Amino acid sequence: MNYFSHKKLKEFCIDTLVHEGIAEPIAEDVASCLIETSLRGVDSHGIRLLPHYIRVVRSGRINKKPNIKFNQNSKTNGVLDADNTFGHAAASIAVKEAIKMSEEFGSGFVVVKNSTHNSANAYYGLQAARKDMIGISATHSTSMMVSTRGKKPFFGTNALTFAFPCKDEEPICLDMATTQLAWNKVLRAKAKGEILDAPWAIDGHGEVTDNPELAQGLVPAGLHKGYGLAMVVEVLCALLAGGPYGPHLTPMFEKLSEKRHISHFVGAINISNFIDINIFKESLNNMISELRNSDSIDPNLPVLVAGDPEKISEKIRTKEGIPLDEEVFSDFNSTITDHSLMQQFKSCFI
Repeated sequence: MNYFSHKKLKEFCIDTLVHEGIAEPIAEDVASCLIETSLRGVDSHGIRLLPHYIRVVRSGRINKKPNIKFNQNSKTNGVLDADNTFGHAAASIAVKEAIKMSEEFGSGFVVVKNSTHNSANAYYGLQAARKDMIGISATHSTSMMVSTRGKKPFFGTNALTFAFPCKDEEPICLDMATTQLAWNKVLRAKAKGEILDAPWAIDGHGEVTDNPELAQGLVPAGLHKGYGLAMVVEVLCALLAGGPYGPHLTPMFEKLSEKRHISHFVGAINISNFIDINIFKESLNNMISELRNSDSIDPNLPVLVAGDPEKISEKIRTKEGIPLDEEVFSDFNSTITDHSLMQQFKSCFI
């Protein structure tokens, strides 16, 4: 395992995308999202995805010169046409527009259409929470979740995030897939010859399995409840955007030259329209303190609240660096052909 400086790695990510013809502001949004995600320990959606993103730029899936358009259709609603740019940039622009509406009118919600993969959904909800708003973000994805009583995937892992500002610490953030795990984690286990933590995948016969080699789909989180939440995300994203849904989306890792037309949904709610923001943040701090100090089954495993593992990871990795294994290093090495960029990548070692 190699460890990399997050600051140098971010600069490298920006330079690499710019080298591929991506405009610097868009490259900065992608890099910021990937690095924050890796620092928070969500490795399946972090910097390890950069080689894949380079491949989809080269294949033509990503529009290098997008004409991004935002139409505010009312005081609190809008639609952003991403024109097939990186989802990281599209969702970031959208949440900034939602925040502006929320500051003036109390809330703001934006649907993004004609987008692509936007990595970790938390990145967008957290932007609103850091502005003392309730942040909401959702995205649908490639068909991977096997429906309750079904044998084949229909909905995707369909991520849903709620983020809340809190006194004396970073926002409290629930960021969840509506499946028990992300498909990227199945791919990682398969590449490493490992089994999954539990039988959270579905094989070709509709049976649960912990063998990534047999995985054809994923189990919903909370069974029928996760299945229902996935449908809600699909409605908020695909149907509100008038885009393709479920099995009609182009797969992330296949047909790389085809556009995906992914949709996202982001929102910001102005807390101060309900209660004094300082009272809210102090109350939330009191609540989570009680939770963290409550009795646990195992004294060595204290009670946590949503986002605690990510905060712990960020604290450690900011000091020690972002870990990348040999498989990822090899992927970088085979994808990035420019010698000077590879030298820059190697200079990120700690």
